[in-house]
Parts: sequence; structure tokens; C-alpha cells
Amino acid sequence: MKCNFSEDCVAMQPPETVLLKAPRTSLSARLSDKSVPVTAQRFQFSKVYGPDTTQKEIFDGTVKSLVQHVLEGQNCLVFTYGVTNAGKTFTFLGFLPRSLNMIFGSLEGRIFNQMCLKPQRCRDFIRLTKKTGK
Repeated sequence: MKCNFSEDCVAMQPPETVLLKAPRTSLSARLSDKSVPVTAQRFQFSKVYGPDTTQKEIFDGTVKSLVQHVLEGQNCLVFTYGVTNAGKTFTFLGFLPRSLNMIFGSLEGRIFNQMCLKPQRCRDFIRLTKKTGK
């Protein structure tokens, strides 16, 4: 049964609650006693983002701090879960370039521009110096 947005099936109560109510046209709503109000299910999250939220806002509110933790040497995981066509891939593809920008931006001024090692065979290397000239 498809929920019409005009039926208010999904209500967001920022910053962390989503309220779900059965559509008035659903079987459970039609079978219930008219004097008894239709109950809603309340779900708590750490943060709720509405449909008008930009990918940047979601990144700043969720993944940005995780990338910072990774840059400080911690392990982090971003896990997406949901029904097919919910927008998981679209959202994650917004996280990826922003995360890479943070990672490569953190390297600014820390990149060594001269080669000092030269691969030698499969498992060895030669340290290059000004004296060797190689």
C-alpha cells in the first residue's frame, strides 16, 4: 500500500525522531475501531535529516568527523542500510569525493616532492642521494 504524502504517514520530529502512521486507506486502518485512534510507531535516531537536506549537510553532520578520526589514526566505518532505491548509493557517492578532498587536503605541505627511493628488483630498494646522482 503506497502512502500518499498528503496523508502524513511519515512525520519528522527533529532532531532525532521519525513518526510513522499507517495510511488511512490501509487495511489495518479500515479494520480498526473508528473510536480508537490509529497508533503510530516512533523511531529514535542519533540525527534525522529531512528530504530537503543537501549531501554536504549530511556529510558535515555525519561522515566529516569520522574522516577526521581516520586522519588521527582511528578506524571508522560508514555503513548504509535500507530498501532498494532509497538513495543509499546516491548519498554515499556524495560522501566519497568530500572524504577524499579532506584526506588529500590534509596532506598539503606534507608531501615530499623529490624521489629518495628507487625500487630494486621485487623486494628491495636503493636509497638515492645527491652523491649517487641516480
